[in-house]
Amino acid sequence: MPDAIVATANTNPTPGSIVNVKIEELVCRLSVEKNKYLDTLPVIPTEAKVIDKKILYRVKIKAETVRHSDGVTVYHEQLNIKSNRPADKIIANDSKSSDGAKIFTLETYDPGELELAVHNSGINSVGLKIVLKDAWYESYFLITGYNVCDEKDFSGELVEGTGLNEKHKEDFLFGAHGIPMQGTGVDTNGRYIALLSMKGNWFLNSRGAPDHVSSKSTTFSYVTAQKGRFGLVKENHSIAVDPHVIPPRAKVEIEGLGVRFADDKGSKILSYHIDNFLGVGNAVVTAWLRGGINGTRRRVKYLGA
Repeated sequence: MPDAIVATANTNPTPGSIVNVKIEELVCRLSVEKNKYLDTLPVIPTEAKVIDKKILYRVKIKAETVRHSDGVTVYHEQLNIKSNRPADKIIANDSKSSDGAKIFTLETYDPGELELAVHNSGINSVGLKIVLKDAWYESYFLITGYNVCDEKDFSGELVEGTGLNEKHKEDFLFGAHGIPMQGTGVDTNGRYIALLSMKGNWFLNSRGAPDHVSSKSTTFSYVTAQKGRFGLVKENHSIAVDPHVIPPRAKVEIEGLGVRFADDKGSKILSYHIDNFLGVGNAVVTAWLRGGINGTRRRVKYLGA
């Protein structure tokens, strides 16, 4: 067994006197257990919800108690482990590690640095420092994509739209593949047009699917950029999320896709579902559907808010 530091003392400054240093028989070593992804990052539990724009960090802690004299592991039922931050929660588990060590769970909503230590008389321990920032989501996410419609992809006749000073293609303004469904579109001059208010209901086609808006009183406005719920939306940058799972504007890394930012949300983007912003027009959707990521489930790493 490697030597363990179980106590420290200053050099005695008084010649001829004796310094007594008490070294306890039991020594407890604290360490972070590997997670399901085989590293020591915290895990965000599936059942946890975002609170005050913070995620719940969960870390498994291994507490191995050994005798200093011979290094033999001793199972100690009543270990008292505490954090130097009062809001951190330490939970004693019923399970043990494969070598008989006791397992604890650290749970906290607060990122940053903390230190764990054993607070039992008769047991020495060295504090375990942990920095909480990046974390794995325990559950995989369904990955889909969304785009902004482009007037160049439509073929309807030019009509007026309430709030607009120029005519635009009818199916672009009122069709089920146009602005009413996507919320924003880009006209033939490269300007963004946003839906302000949809009047009436959807007129359904022969298959019972939405075809076009029933009222031409639907209102629009020219805007300077594509805006999401939490910030400007950019291609290869932004995603729509459920803010109860991923905090607004948080930075995440999606397996096979890269780093993205939670700039938007959608009414149908619920729970473990991420909608990746693709850009403008039908061509970006075609490329996305050929890329092998759409409709798959991917692991996601939280990189901070």
